[in-house]
Amino acid sequence: MKQVCPSCREDALFITDAVYDGFRKIGETRRCTLCGHVIRDGGGRKAPPAKAAPKANPLWDAFAKEDAPEASSLFDIENETAKLCRKCAHYVVNPFTQRCMLHDREVEATDSCGQFDPK
Repeated sequence: MKQVCPSCREDALFITDAVYDGFRKIGETRRCTLCGHVIRDGGGRKAPPAKAAPKANPLWDAFAKEDAPEASSLFDIENETAKLCRKCAHYVVNPFTQRCMLHDREVEATDSCGQFDPK
């Protein structure tokens, strides 16, 4: 930081050093690089800056609560999984394969068909 030194009256650079009380910083000193004169800044402990209150976003205020979309879910679990093969009476699990005995073919547990018969 460059300023006029009050001791030597020259335009000089100053070095800023911290002043500690134990492990707490209580102030700073500035030292002239030409003559070594020390200026104490804020010998007492500095108060932390006050935190500003968070501001509301004015863009969100433009919308009414009634205008908000309904919460949606990715899957409607009851309708999506109601007619899966694994819940069908004709579904048979074998250690080597899964079969639909109605159609006599190999199926997956998550397959579905129009001839679903609940267990």
